[in-house]
Amino acid sequence: MKFILHEIKLWFKEDKTRSLYFLPDKVNVVTGDATTGKTSLWNIIDYCLLSDKVHVANPINEKVVWFGIAFSINGKDLTIARKSPQKNTVSSDVCFNNGLNFPQTLQPNITVSQLKAILDEEFGITDKLRFPFGGQYGKASFSLSYRYFLMFVALTESIISTPQTYFDTTFFGKEEFDKALSTIFDLVIGIDDMENRTAIEQINRIDSEIKQIQRKQQKKDNEDVVYKNSVRALLERCVLFGFIEQNKTINTIDEAISEIKQIIDHYSILPKNNTIQEELEKLTKRQTQIRTQINAINRYQREYNSYVKNLNKIADSVKPIEFLKSKLSDQLLFSSTTQPFINSIEESLLEIKASLNETKMPMLKTNNNVSVLKDELKQVERKIAEIEKINKDYQTTASKLIAIGEIKNELLKLTQRKAIPNIDIAKLNELIDEKKRLEQKPKDVEEVKYVLKNVLNDEIQKIYDQINTMPSYQNHKTFFDSSDMILKLQPVGELFPIDNVGSKSNYMFMHVCFYLGLHSHMLRVGQTHVPQFLFIDQPSIPYYSGNDGSIGNNDKEKLMNVFTMINGFVAEKIKQNLSFQILMVEHAPKSYWEDNGLNMFYTVDEFINGKGLIPQELF
Repeated sequence: MKFILHEIKLWFKEDKTRSLYFLPDKVNVVTGDATTGKTSLWNIIDYCLLSDKVHVANPINEKVVWFGIAFSINGKDLTIARKSPQKNTVSSDVCFNNGLNFPQTLQPNITVSQLKAILDEEFGITDKLRFPFGGQYGKASFSLSYRYFLMFVALTESIISTPQTYFDTTFFGKEEFDKALSTIFDLVIGIDDMENRTAIEQINRIDSEIKQIQRKQQKKDNEDVVYKNSVRALLERCVLFGFIEQNKTINTIDEAISEIKQIIDHYSILPKNNTIQEELEKLTKRQTQIRTQINAINRYQREYNSYVKNLNKIADSVKPIEFLKSKLSDQLLFSSTTQPFINSIEESLLEIKASLNETKMPMLKTNNNVSVLKDELKQVERKIAEIEKINKDYQTTASKLIAIGEIKNELLKLTQRKAIPNIDIAKLNELIDEKKRLEQKPKDVEEVKYVLKNVLNDEIQKIYDQINTMPSYQNHKTFFDSSDMILKLQPVGELFPIDNVGSKSNYMFMHVCFYLGLHSHMLRVGQTHVPQFLFIDQPSIPYYSGNDGSIGNNDKEKLMNVFTMINGFVAEKIKQNLSFQILMVEHAPKSYWEDNGLNMFYTVDEFINGKGLIPQELF
């Protein structure tokens, strides 16, 4: 992405301004002494590009009212001015305009979020690019922003000679930028095949959905096992308390539940003992009444039979007289005395017999009544027996009743549990088929990564081969370890890289080689998100020994070696009809490049002899 910095401008409280101007396709150098504000140039650029951190030194913030940059991006000329931080807090007052000239009076005219959206667009961040980082299918692992690409244009003082750090994520926001670094790095070196990225993200999304369905099924299976085991445990308790015979066959969970419910229903009437007692009293009373009625009828029948028997006896008393007269009259001697007596007895007996026949009472019909009463008595006695059995159970199963209550509650919980619905088998099969289809994509992203990383290593190697002041490491091969995000050196013929390359000077060379090689690679693959711009903060740090700028001859040779590499890099890009701009701050004096024919170097300003970013008269 073509990017040209034209101007950095400061507005002071004393109604004065200070501007530094930069040339395109040059190594723009601001040189000078320590603590003159050189490093703050990148901090100002970053602040105007809407950093949410304050890196500009506080003495500068106290003197400056507004910071501004004028730049070109993708052929558009723009200016951004931002009010100075207050109390170490960034300002939300931003003035944004088209063109390279700042307005006479600065007034906030846009919100930070609105300007970030504009810069996102200029850095080529579209919705299509955001998608692979989580935009469409759930929460993104990070929110893609143009600010992530600034990591690749800042070779800061903090990292330029360190062994283990090649990207100053601490400057931008360590946790957030460390998290995004690996993914953004792949993107900037050209691994941005959206079809493959989309396929990978879709596979990840499908895997997530499949795992979610599988977790639901596993949860359902686990709950079903717990449910069945719980029902079996209740059944075992029923057997333990004697509610169910131990050898009774119960084949299924549904049968077990049905059996348990029957037991609960049976014992649920036991607590109603008061009502049962009332019913028992009524039945006992009725039993007594029926028995009394049956006894009365039986007594009546006995007395009536006795009555009839007595009548028959009286009637039979006449028979002897009748027998005497009919059978033995010729043998008897009837005198005047006996004859009248026998006649009188006969007449009396006949009169009595006739009287009995007239007064004999008919027997009442009682047989049917007795039968009905006996049937009713049987029913009453059966009910009494049942109730007495219940009473017996009630009196002897207090512990059973407690167990029944517990079993009932547990069964209620089990039957009222919120069942997990069955998984959507059709949806699961659809996801599996879709995943198989996506996995058959012809391009292999890992293969693309391998190829592009080899191309990157080739570009870094081209720069590294220009080093002639590291004799101990000549002919070594460079490769960038993307797992550790550091550049490594490997001796020819060796299997493993060198763990330690020694001095800060060596690490400074490796950092410069990496950044120049990375940008050469990005230009080669047509990277559209990273500015064709590089800020380099003091390659002379390993050698600088004081404010007088004195450097030993051997160190000067090394520094000239790195300056020559930087000069040649820009010259080569111009020769290739490519645009590239470098802003470098340095301790070394301008004679280093002006006297040595480094024609791509341009001295922007010298912060020496008391001169610095803030004019001396303002202090």
